[in-house]
Amino acid sequence: MPNHYVPFVYRSSCVLLFFSLVLLVAGCDEETLGPQTRGTLTGVVQDAETNDPIAQANVTTSPPTQSVLTGADGTFEIEDVSTGNYSVEATKSGYESGAVQVSVQEHQTTNVTLLLERGEDFGSENDSLAAQVTNWFNDRVNRDSTGADSIFADVEYSARNVGDVRIQAYEVYFEIDTSEGTFSKEISGDSLDTEQRDVGGFRKYIPAEAQAVRVEDVYWEASSD
Repeated sequence: MPNHYVPFVYRSSCVLLFFSLVLLVAGCDEETLGPQTRGTLTGVVQDAETNDPIAQANVTTSPPTQSVLTGADGTFEIEDVSTGNYSVEATKSGYESGAVQVSVQEHQTTNVTLLLERGEDFGSENDSLAAQVTNWFNDRVNRDSTGADSIFADVEYSARNVGDVRIQAYEVYFEIDTSEGTFSKEISGDSLDTEQRDVGGFRKYIPAEAQAVRVEDVYWEASSD
């Protein structure tokens, strides 16, 4: 009679052993891996020639975390980054891309500086006139808090007489790239002595956020004096 209970006892023992092993493995995994540790990544993107901050530069990491844009002062911040080694890359229209290697430590802020070299398409120069975009950003406006936002591209630029003759008048032609197409803007100026620089800005309505702003061409007339 007692022998009839052996299979039941055996099966019960196997079930208990199985669940014990599962709990043991789960406990080992948690103890081995532990909680994921994180830190913060901050930095600044600058022009390698002038050390001026570069606004609206796109900053990414490899392995990937977040993609962020630099502010008007060229700075950026990526929070809640898993600890480890990363390649941090910055790109900006008119510049060569730049990257640095960093190590993010637990509960620490890792700061980096990215210097971007000017590319062949940086600004535009035609004999005596050099023009470039110095800063730009998207501005969303919703005046009555109803309906879709209106999007404007706010652009700052500089134009400099790099020749040996006085410029009587000049024009700078800009192009703004968006997901809805490319849009143009023309700015006029006058009276630039040699080595003189004009700085200015404009605001243009666009149907979608600007992705890049560049100087497409320039035109100038020499003074008859």
